[in-house]
Amino acid sequence: MKRSLFLGALSLMLLVGGCSATPAAGPAGPQGPPGDQGASGQNADRDRDRDRDRDRDKDRDAGPPPECTRGQHPVKDSGGRWACVRD
Repeated sequence: MKRSLFLGALSLMLLVGGCSATPAAGPAGPQGPPGDQGASGQNADRDRDRDRDRDRDKDRDAGPPPECTRGQHPVKDSGGRWACVRD
């Protein structure tokens, strides 16, 4: 009985120890062909210009602030539109 418990514990330790060991890395493979070169930053300029134009158009489309009733004041929402809110 003691012998089988000892062999079971030893087997378990070897199994756990073998599973947690990291395998050795093999040699690196051959180098592949070089990839295409990326864009030279023209896309970043185009995106920046588009964002600037969109923000300018958003402010222009909002128009003047509305006339609010007593106890309210005009504010712009996150979309750039005017609205009246309570004081």
